Amino acid sequence: MDTACSAERRAFLKVLTTTTATLALVGCGGGGASGSDSAPPATPGANLPPAWSTVPNVMFAQGVASSVSIGAYVTDPNSDALTITKNSAALPPGVTFDSASKRFVYDGVGVVGSTPGVVLTADDGKA
Repeated sequence: MDTACSAERRAFLKVLTTTTATLALVGCGGGGASGSDSAPPATPGANLPPAWSTVPNVMFAQGVASSVSIGAYVTDPNSDALTITKNSAALPPGVTFDSASKRFVYDGVGVVGSTPGVVLTADDGKA
């Protein structure tokens, strides 16, 4: 599995164990060098891509409804509004991604499981 940061600003979701779930999201800077969390140097008038900071591990406890906000872990150097989308990878039962509020929501009912390969992408709507 390629764990290097890419221009597509990836974050991976992995849910672990059977009684608690760990949400392990790793944000990568957009358009910068591999492994960089910083944006490229500014060019006057140029649009810069969104930049991810490292998202800490978050635990979901089975039977306890909760949510995890992702919006605080991605910024846009040009202060453009961001849209965060999730790829088509399935989440564990009871876990959903609410793109409007930029958060993962666990209903507390679903059986906790493991789901690798979830990718989040931040988009400022500009090329």
